[in-house]
Amino acid sequence: MASAAGVLIAALGAACSEPPPPGASDLVDPGSPAPKPSPTPSLPAGPLSGQPVTQPAVAARQAIAVPIRVSETGTPTGLDAADLVYQEFAESGSLHLSAVYQSRDAKKIGPVAEVRPVDIRSVGVLRPWLGYAGGPTGFVNQLSAADLTGVTPAQRSAAFPSGYTSTTALRAAAPKGGTAPAPLFDYATVGTPLATRDVTAAGKLTVSASGHPTQTWTYDQASQLWSGRVGRTTVKAASVIVLTMEYRTLTVRKPSPRSLPSANVYGKGKALVVSGPSSAKAEWSKPGQKLVCNVTDLGGYQIRPQPGTTWVIYAPATARVSVT
Repeated sequence: MASAAGVLIAALGAACSEPPPPGASDLVDPGSPAPKPSPTPSLPAGPLSGQPVTQPAVAARQAIAVPIRVSETGTPTGLDAADLVYQEFAESGSLHLSAVYQSRDAKKIGPVAEVRPVDIRSVGVLRPWLGYAGGPTGFVNQLSAADLTGVTPAQRSAAFPSGYTSTTALRAAAPKGGTAPAPLFDYATVGTPLATRDVTAAGKLTVSASGHPTQTWTYDQASQLWSGRVGRTTVKAASVIVLTMEYRTLTVRKPSPRSLPSANVYGKGKALVVSGPSSAKAEWSKPGQKLVCNVTDLGGYQIRPQPGTTWVIYAPATARVSVT
């Protein structure tokens, strides 16, 4: 027979094992909450590259523009750091380039060339500070009339050692107060097509202009960049835009008489764009110096190139341009 004490213990045990009444709960001290990680601030994109800059102040700085002359055997340097490169087919099989630096710096750029009308017409809308090797009297006067300023070796020789320069040297020579350029393109994001219609796969672009070696660009899937050669230098770009236009001959009298081919940058015409693994036919229009050159697809919408360096080729109307 169970004792009274055993019955009491069993009863207490049964009571302790009963479920808690509705609404009751066991409370546990959670202690101090773990600190939440501070969100990483997103960096702004460079206005002329569409890529995040290294620090916010970079996106707000003035662009630097440098004309570069490239012969068939030349070895230009500093081009891969440029946000934009404009290419004109010049005399004697050479190229005249207008390289624009805003989001990235280059330790060595050159060889620095004289200023030409194509520089003024191409970069004028960006309001850059120029580093250039002088030029014919008429061209220098056009630069001043366009309200563009810069520095030459004659004014600051230390900024142009051996005919080359750097973004650091040119920024040191620039007056304060320069402003950042407005974006030229609406850059693509992940999944955004290059154009709204007539987009095709592309892996090779060729541009053949009379009197010049054929220029060939090929797409590298690993780097997702287009690669070409300028002189003896290999250059890379996220996008290559070919604008077809008329060229005219300019007669220069001072300081020495000569004739120069010059791209007629103002107007409108046909275009071909390669960016990423795609190509699209397009049209271009630039009414004047202070207006952006609009590049639209055949549906009338702005093209959407990949962020990165954009190489713009001014192809003569007689040039052969093809993409495969």
